[in-house]
Amino acid sequence: MLSHYRGNPFSFLGPRPFREARVRSYIAVQHRLGRPLLEILDDPYVRRCGGDSVCRKVLDDPRTIAMLEQDVEDAIRELGRQVTDRGRRH
Repeated sequence: MLSHYRGNPFSFLGPRPFREARVRSYIAVQHRLGRPLLEILDDPYVRRCGGDSVCRKVLDDPRTIAMLEQDVEDAIRELGRQVTDRGRRH
């Protein structure tokens, strides 16, 4: 009976949350390095590790959204400091 089965015999357990965690972590690191989100999502690593369904879950996750929002806020604050510092030097 099992000789006719093809695929993952553990698929009934559902998706693997560690894949979502890996993809979320990779997105976080790459985004903090200044890469655009769409570019990150096209990376071979993301495609290989997650695929569309995992990427969708990661992007819909409130933790991911909060992380991306925090990155943007931090970048804006840093730019504000740089502008202020530049104004003091001139």
